[in-house]
Amino acid sequence: MYRIVTASLVTLTCATSFNVLANEYVLSKVAKPITQSVKLNLDPAKDSFSGSTSIKLEVTEATKQLQLNGLEYNTSNIVLNGSKDCQMKATMQSTGVVLFDCAHIIEPGQYTLSMDFTAPYNRQSVGLYKTIDAGQPYLFTQFEMSDARRAFPSFDEPAYKIPFQVTITAPSTEKVYSNTPEVSVTDKNGATTHVFKQTKPLPSYLVAFAVGQFEEIAVKGMKVPGRVITTKGKIELAQYAAKKMPEVLSALEAYFGVDYPYEKLDTIAVPEFPFGAMENAGLVTYREDILLVDEKTASQNSKERAVSIIAHELAHQWYGNLVTMQWWNDLWLNEAFASWMASKITHQLHPEFESDLSLSKNYVMAMDARVSTKPIRKPIKTEADIMDGLGLAYSKGEAVLAMVENYIGEDEFKAGIRQYIKDNAFKNTQADDLWSALSKSSGKDVGSVLSTFIEQSSYPLVKVSLVGNKLTLKQSRFVSAGTKADPQSWTVPVSIKYGKGAEVSQQTILLSGDTQTVELAYTPEWIYPDSDAMGYYRWLLDETEMAALLQNAQAHLTPRERKALISSADALLDGGFISGGELLNILGEFIADPHPEIVSTALGYLQSQKRTFIDESNQQQWAKFIAKRANSAIEKYGVEAKPGESPAISKLRPTLINLLAFEAKDNAIIATATKEAKSYIAGNNDVDPYLIGNYLTIAVYYGDAKLLSLVKSEFETTKDPQKRTRLMSALGYAPTDKLQTEVLAYTLTDKINAPDLRYILSGQTYTDVRKQRFRDWVYANYETIKEKLPPFAVASIPYYTGSGCDITALDTTVQFFTPKMEQTPEYARTLAKLDESVRNCVSLKKREQASVEDYLSRY
Repeated sequence: MYRIVTASLVTLTCATSFNVLANEYVLSKVAKPITQSVKLNLDPAKDSFSGSTSIKLEVTEATKQLQLNGLEYNTSNIVLNGSKDCQMKATMQSTGVVLFDCAHIIEPGQYTLSMDFTAPYNRQSVGLYKTIDAGQPYLFTQFEMSDARRAFPSFDEPAYKIPFQVTITAPSTEKVYSNTPEVSVTDKNGATTHVFKQTKPLPSYLVAFAVGQFEEIAVKGMKVPGRVITTKGKIELAQYAAKKMPEVLSALEAYFGVDYPYEKLDTIAVPEFPFGAMENAGLVTYREDILLVDEKTASQNSKERAVSIIAHELAHQWYGNLVTMQWWNDLWLNEAFASWMASKITHQLHPEFESDLSLSKNYVMAMDARVSTKPIRKPIKTEADIMDGLGLAYSKGEAVLAMVENYIGEDEFKAGIRQYIKDNAFKNTQADDLWSALSKSSGKDVGSVLSTFIEQSSYPLVKVSLVGNKLTLKQSRFVSAGTKADPQSWTVPVSIKYGKGAEVSQQTILLSGDTQTVELAYTPEWIYPDSDAMGYYRWLLDETEMAALLQNAQAHLTPRERKALISSADALLDGGFISGGELLNILGEFIADPHPEIVSTALGYLQSQKRTFIDESNQQQWAKFIAKRANSAIEKYGVEAKPGESPAISKLRPTLINLLAFEAKDNAIIATATKEAKSYIAGNNDVDPYLIGNYLTIAVYYGDAKLLSLVKSEFETTKDPQKRTRLMSALGYAPTDKLQTEVLAYTLTDKINAPDLRYILSGQTYTDVRKQRFRDWVYANYETIKEKLPPFAVASIPYYTGSGCDITALDTTVQFFTPKMEQTPEYARTLAKLDESVRNCVSLKKREQASVEDYLSRY
């Protein structure tokens, strides 16, 4: 799945197993499934469906009760056939566990449990859900993490990995797809029954089906048949995905040394989807604005995203599908591995994308340093536990795997992965199975490194000191200045890059204690403590060494290393190791960097710091400072694309355009944006694909009711998924009281589906006045918002009202949501994270405001 996430390993494994068995959300272990058949009657025109299931199972100990999972369905005709038949009674619990009771003892042995059931189609994009696209109804599934139970009775846990046989009867006007090829099709009275081949062993969360009036094209060049499938009127946009899929699949087969393990590879572009994509075996689903790319007009950003997410989902076919986690506490590894693999494959196939500059660690290290953050491998009970910190699990996990690969060697890492896949095909595993395989292939104790990073939160701060050629490393836990936290230690591979004159060297040290001293090959003139930006740690140099590094950064550090250096400098401010003025000076220097990506990164961090330190007294100083720093880039690269320019420049320009429009309020840019936006809305696709999203946002923000009406009308009718998303995001910037209120009311209509709500809401916090208006709206419409959002997204609602650097807003948020924790316990985690984040921000502002304003005063 793609999202737009202590004790020793052995001890944790045992403890987690105990927690699973003792968990009221987890099925009892008195029975296990062997195979399951599911028959469904599905009509997208209706609001509910019916079905039946037959589960061959083994009862392992005498009992009067069996447990399966279920939500929101009604059962009837429940019969257990075996040595002694039983008519069973079902009791559905709020935990998602259904109790099936028998009047007599069920002795150990093999049985068949069969039943009929009915259920409504879900309308929040989970389970078996219904959506309307261009007036046409469609049915899709999204079962991960625990929503197969909404579609049919099942043992809905990853350890129950069994063959499924799916049969679907639907109106003959509809096309039907599932994980496997069809083995028979029968027509009767306007309905068609599609019998699909039994799957290879799968956990229930990987079962999938879709029903509707789809269009399709064949994917050529794979070892198995495959199609790209779209809703009506969009198939012409499927060509790029159909071309890229064989390339990605071939590269993955070469890496794993094992062919794709299923009989077909169909891909569906879904108009309503809660995540980015889902790796269902043989029937992968994608949010359509990711998959459907017009190669002739798309930006490199869109192409890179499509290739990367295709690679992520196809990597799952081996890691996650062929080999599956035993329990959800290892979901982090599923997603981290797929993200890491996707980065590798994307860069391998398309080095021109420069995807290696997308440093996953930069997205999450600030969050990971907070004491309220949990480890990415932790005990799991509920779906809320799974979703808590899932984004951290993706990015931190990917970064840590990359660090370990760099430490043990690329070939050794690949050998370990290949052996792991070979040994565990069609089985379930735990994280230590992978650690063992990597340790054997490399001869290094991989578990000691990985366990310290995944079984505890945060990461080390590595203080580096140099005397002659003797380098001393000292580690401690990184925390924000003034934060009290328990001490921790890590086993961390520290990669050092250093140089003297034209000579540049590298050395990796495994820091396993608090302090370690090593000798370098010579006395360096400068030192960079994160060679290739592979370390998941922060580093600290003394003032002299930092000055030497900055002086040599442009000449001797790669763009990837310079980008990581910027992020590290920003973190040093949080940790209290440099002042606000010092950070602004560092960021300002990198705005003159020769690589546009580094310029964009530095400007982004400047904007972030502005949001922390700006107030009524220093608005002009900030505007002058950012304008002066950005002006050199604007003069160098211009505000319009030049023929044949590097895509890196095109990717930077949106940042410059936004600064001119929203900071400088440049009338020429606003007029251009409005003109280009209107042209695009009217159907002209000959626009700058890198800028049109920004132009739409600018036009709406500085526009009027008439323009907003045009945006809404085109949003509702366009068949271009990327255009639809751009228009939807722009709607979030409606400026005035009346227009913002109108858009917010619009989000709660059936024109906006559940997963898309977040796109419009994300723009509501621009400017303090609009932010406060939005907060008031959330409080007034809380129940409706909660009802509309996908269930897993409900925990995030407090972020809409409490995030930022405002204690008053935080206090109001806490007062509002605390009474609701009894009904929604996951709010407790959200409020704890908000409290720490906001108070850290307020503390930082108080501590560094004077330093920042002193620096700004020079401008």
